[in-house]
Amino acid sequence: MSKQQSKPTLPKPYSRPQKAIHKTVDLLQKNESCGVRGKGKEKDILGDVMSLVDDVKRLPGMISVEKFAQTRAMEIYAFQTAIKAAEAQGNTRAFQSLPRHLRRRAASHNPRRVPRRLRSRAAAEIDTGDTIAKKHRKIAKQRAKGNLRSHLKRATLFRLRQRSKSWLPTHLWHAKRYHMENLWGWRLPITPTLKCFRHAYRAGRRKAVAWDVSYYGIVEVEGKRQDIINLLTPITGGKFAGQRFENGTTVARVSFYQHSTFPRGLVGPAEILWQPQPSTSQFKPCSKIWIRLHPSIFTQVWESLKISSLQATNVTNSTTKTGANLQIKNRSEELEALEITGPRSGEVLRRVFKLCKREKAQKGMFFNNLGDPVRISDGAVIGLSVYDPRLNFPPRRLAIEDFDAEDGDGTFHSRIVKSSIELAYSSLWDEKAREQASQVRYTKYQLDARRHRLGLPGTRLHPASSDNRLPMILIHHSTHPPPTPNSHSFYGFTILLPSSWAQYVLNSIAYCSTFVGGLKERQVQHREAGVPSFPECYGNVCKAGADWEKRVRSDENETWNKKPPAKRVGFDKIGISCPWLPNWSLTMKQEKFSKEEESFVVQSAPRPYLVPYPFSAHLDPDLTPPQYLTALNAFRAQRCLQPLPSAQADDLYREAVLHVEVQMLRRGSPGDMAVICSLDKQERHEWIDAYENEIDDLGSVEEMSVLQKLGESRPSEQHLIGWTTTGNISLTRGRGYALGVITLSGYLDLLRVKVEENRAQWKHKALVCIRNRNGRVSRLAELKVVC
Repeated sequence: MSKQQSKPTLPKPYSRPQKAIHKTVDLLQKNESCGVRGKGKEKDILGDVMSLVDDVKRLPGMISVEKFAQTRAMEIYAFQTAIKAAEAQGNTRAFQSLPRHLRRRAASHNPRRVPRRLRSRAAAEIDTGDTIAKKHRKIAKQRAKGNLRSHLKRATLFRLRQRSKSWLPTHLWHAKRYHMENLWGWRLPITPTLKCFRHAYRAGRRKAVAWDVSYYGIVEVEGKRQDIINLLTPITGGKFAGQRFENGTTVARVSFYQHSTFPRGLVGPAEILWQPQPSTSQFKPCSKIWIRLHPSIFTQVWESLKISSLQATNVTNSTTKTGANLQIKNRSEELEALEITGPRSGEVLRRVFKLCKREKAQKGMFFNNLGDPVRISDGAVIGLSVYDPRLNFPPRRLAIEDFDAEDGDGTFHSRIVKSSIELAYSSLWDEKAREQASQVRYTKYQLDARRHRLGLPGTRLHPASSDNRLPMILIHHSTHPPPTPNSHSFYGFTILLPSSWAQYVLNSIAYCSTFVGGLKERQVQHREAGVPSFPECYGNVCKAGADWEKRVRSDENETWNKKPPAKRVGFDKIGISCPWLPNWSLTMKQEKFSKEEESFVVQSAPRPYLVPYPFSAHLDPDLTPPQYLTALNAFRAQRCLQPLPSAQADDLYREAVLHVEVQMLRRGSPGDMAVICSLDKQERHEWIDAYENEIDDLGSVEEMSVLQKLGESRPSEQHLIGWTTTGNISLTRGRGYALGVITLSGYLDLLRVKVEENRAQWKHKALVCIRNRNGRVSRLAELKVVC
């Protein structure tokens, strides 16, 4: 038999066609060829001119200017348009004609960096001595030969660039539009390159703001219910157990501490989510929880869980003679997360996702009526299964008036919707389901090929049996101080997704006119809501906050040192002793000793710690150190912890600090590291008199008001009780606003100041004076505790 002929290899069904790299010289030659095409028209043009000269000889000797202008109006308009176009073409380059959101500060002069319709013009604008285009062409040749690591795959190249840090799944999208920095082992977006302070605020209040929060870590703990409770009890503060949380319908927000160190040893806040059990399963062999952690505290919590697990095992062995069988796993790489906040966040989710038909009617009714998240109970958990969001791209745009009208049958307008076990259940908890869903079956090119075969542009792709089904979990979150929200609060959703899908979901969310923010916009939103953001507002009370504070202040100090003495603020001349980091030894006065005793007594540096909630919500002005210690020991007894000795009562009372909000009563805008000074009885009386008697008269010829004179006086360090952590003009309140940290003893002293009977409205108001670290004038402000 003759040898069977080999069949010719067929091209791949969805292979991407190779694109030709055009030289810049080719673009210039193309321009010349276009000019050559008009060659030969000179004779025609000259003949037309000679005919015009003959016609001029036959014109009358006098014409009417008005009639002539009317008949030549179109020609005059064409001349004006041509002049304007010539001016614009001469003053702007091709890359400057791009829309604002596509411009970059350092624009490329490479013609291939602009849209195809502008490449010929960009090539013509290149200077003769410009070598940038040649350099790009040389790099392209080296890449084609394999001299620029082109023999490696793109994923391998990206892994090489992530040796010292990790990328977000949406890194390529953010890197083009944001200032990026390395934080907590991640490459994170800080803020957009465009101005967005007011735009981000308006989006959060009126529309929606989204973030990629995939850098948050997730720890999975699986075991018996009682073993999990014994594991978390010594290292947490706050409620995380009970039917409300254990059925999986509500997320628990707690604070982690080092083992048995409460109230000291704060690690940071976290979220605990219990796996919901279906109503059909009567026997529950084990429970499973997810702990969402900020990356700055992930390692600390992981070590605390190990220590607590050993302690729980020893306790179980001594009581039941069987060890606690707990499995602690890191699920950070298997899950990705997005956050979306704003009144239209529910509407955006309805545009982006399409619910699977196999979902129950209860989930379908909930999702179809999803609107403003303020109508959903705080911390509610919803499990959904949706189709591949790329099938529905681009998302349908809804009219603005649809948002103002009532949605559906008005269910969400009449009552607050609460979650249930049926709504909370999701297959995302199953490890096999997560692994299967994380495998993207079709690339974008293959989906575009399917759209092309449909023929009619704009036709939606119908989900096929081979398309991905995504299990996801919606967690309702609110940015407001406990226990109750206020008019300054923000509401939204946290979306938990399988890996590999955050980049596709974010593209669809951004297409819906949703603003995508960075870390700075996240901090500003917390400040507008009156909630301290972690770890920015937790300096010196936990390790993560101290590291963040040192990093930021060192950058500020470095910038300050680069300036010459004549161009920088002289802090020593305006009486600021610690402009970069708070010096708590100035506010936490220790017991005074005689000169003979000082040589024998070693005074250690103060260790400030944050007063936990709910202690900070119920502060009595007459609180004493023994009473405070009794309340702390009662909480420790509930956690099965040993009581603190009475000898620590004074130190605990003196070193306790509170989160407060600073509300300016008149003018002024506090910034970062502004000093907060208390007022004694006499000073308080003078400030109140000046505040009540001041007349806002723009035509006044008075040189200086009484309030300004009081502000010129420099406060003493003896009255110093704290510092602000973040501050600026609040767009919500229309005045200066800041968040700060003060001592517990200093706050109680402000409440104890006696007020005259004719000024009852000032009773129990904590009045202080605020002074920026680079300012010379103090301002009157009121403090309120932030829980």
